[in-house]
Amino acid sequence: MAEPVSAFDPAPRALAAVRLRAEQLMRERDDRGLLELVPELRADSEWWAHLWAPGAALAAARVGAAGARELLEEAVAGGFRQPELFDGELERVFGWAELSLPAPELELVDWPEAAAVLPLELYSIAPERLPGLLERLPSPGDSAWGTALGLLEWVHGLWRHANDHVDAEDALTVLERVEAGERFACVEYSIVLSQALNAVRIPSRRVDLRQDAHHTGVGRGHVVSEAWIDDLDRWVVLDGQNGSYWTDAAGTPLGVRELQALFEPPHLIGAGSVEPPSAGQAAAWFSYFASASTTGITWAGPTFAPVFQGSRVIKTPRLVRDSGPAYPRLSALSTGLTGTPQRPVVRFQHHHPYGVGVRLHLDSGPIDTDEWPLDLTPGDHELTVTIRTPYGETAHQRFAYLVRSGSTA
Repeated sequence: MAEPVSAFDPAPRALAAVRLRAEQLMRERDDRGLLELVPELRADSEWWAHLWAPGAALAAARVGAAGARELLEEAVAGGFRQPELFDGELERVFGWAELSLPAPELELVDWPEAAAVLPLELYSIAPERLPGLLERLPSPGDSAWGTALGLLEWVHGLWRHANDHVDAEDALTVLERVEAGERFACVEYSIVLSQALNAVRIPSRRVDLRQDAHHTGVGRGHVVSEAWIDDLDRWVVLDGQNGSYWTDAAGTPLGVRELQALFEPPHLIGAGSVEPPSAGQAAAWFSYFASASTTGITWAGPTFAPVFQGSRVIKTPRLVRDSGPAYPRLSALSTGLTGTPQRPVVRFQHHHPYGVGVRLHLDSGPIDTDEWPLDLTPGDHELTVTIRTPYGETAHQRFAYLVRSGSTA
């Protein structure tokens, strides 16, 4: 019967014993003892060049043995680049001011990076209600922005504004009651629009807006939708009650955070055939951007009145001054690395709630994958990375790296 294989491999144990002996000799500055151990230390391919060879070089120099500089040159040729391990003695003994460090053979120059943000909470209809809502919606367009504008115009035209409300925050309930002749306020426009946008896979949430003096009076609040538009690479306010959206002077649609940074009202544009509000009306609606809440977070500053119109507390799990973490860039990707030195691999992860995959744009053409082994041909390399969504691709994110001569291909 063959003898069983031992669970303990004697070779690593013998190597460990040699290493311990060498460390002790170096601590005790037993130079001759260390030099006698050199033939065994040469078998330690992991530590020979980086520790034992320079240590032996110092030992040989101190006792006047031949081959001291040759041992150090052998260490450098093997990749030794850490003279600091020897507390400046290599420089003193051999007269080197410093060891020259070569550049890495593989160096990443640019890569996608997703910023730290709060969890994104969208305003969606319950899953079991989604099919019924989809049956009532206009057909999506070819682009996210075109689809969003179509839904904005559609929701605006469903009923004339009135100050009634539904108890259930459910777009189907609102639509059914509108068909029965009822009319509702900004809250219900935002319920239908936000849930319709998510139904067609455009990330959207409701946003409660408040005027500066919202602690007293009436009519101090307004409710809108805000959607991430892939082809614009930004969050955009969509006002279902007014059938409108805000833009800057260049015509770029704006989100809540951008509007709050302005001192004067920008342009308020009607969707499709919707008549836009007058300049005076736009100024009045602009006053509602003093503070805002969306699902899970409220932002305001430098102070905040927590009671709305003297009648209720503005409930929120999180009150912040900086709204930045509430505004993730959904085209952003996270970059990870794996593989081996001979075959390094980059991995990309997206955070888009309706993303269906990652696409790499290479010189040879696009490929759909979230993992790619780096081409180690010497030279500059660059590609772009996007997220595939139901409306195409998000904005391109750059990934670039440099391979210097000598890299293992």
